[in-house]
Amino acid sequence: MRAQEKSLGELLRQAGKITSRQIQVALAEQKRSHEPIGKVLVRLGFVEERDILQVMQGMMVLTFSVEKELYGIETFRVREVLKSLVLVPKPDWTSPWAGEAPVRGVTLPVLSFRSFLGLPGGPEPAKAWYIVLEMKGSPFLLQVDKVIEVTRFKIDQIEPVPSYLFGKHNELYYCLGKVKETLTSILNPDRLMGEEPSAALPGGTGAPALGQAAGAAGERKA
Repeated sequence: MRAQEKSLGELLRQAGKITSRQIQVALAEQKRSHEPIGKVLVRLGFVEERDILQVMQGMMVLTFSVEKELYGIETFRVREVLKSLVLVPKPDWTSPWAGEAPVRGVTLPVLSFRSFLGLPGGPEPAKAWYIVLEMKGSPFLLQVDKVIEVTRFKIDQIEPVPSYLFGKHNELYYCLGKVKETLTSILNPDRLMGEEPSAALPGGTGAPALGQAAGAAGERKA
């Protein structure tokens, strides 16, 4: 089936934005309300209008690498891209949290995506790249090996994530972007929310949750 012939619901499912079950619920509601399916999906809270525009126009993704694998995050989720930050390690914080780094007077926690994947080694912190994201409204830094470029994936270049890929991290990904034989795994940053520095800090104080750490940094800036 060609991309332009697919239903909106199928395009959204292919991009990892909704499930087959949500499509069924929306279609049942559409029969009752006689509204366009896109409006029903938004009203039910399954997607945002932005999601619909993206699957129709293509998905804009910031791509980056860890080891030899390519990953991506939708550009609307990215606040900034930085390089060569001064990382202050927090030995008592639980992996994958690597420490903190100052960004224009605000100290933000750093999550190592390499550590999240269980990979050893990697570039020195000063040579790594950092992507500023938000977790429940609080900013943090995602540390990656190298940021590549911004790529637009057309809908016929987007594939669902096979259930057998990535093991326990399968739900971390929306979909796969495929250009020729090159695959890019597109992340859902919200799936990182379960990770936070929970070990005790020196002096007996508990390590702040991400929102608390970023909030405290904001207070210092003020």
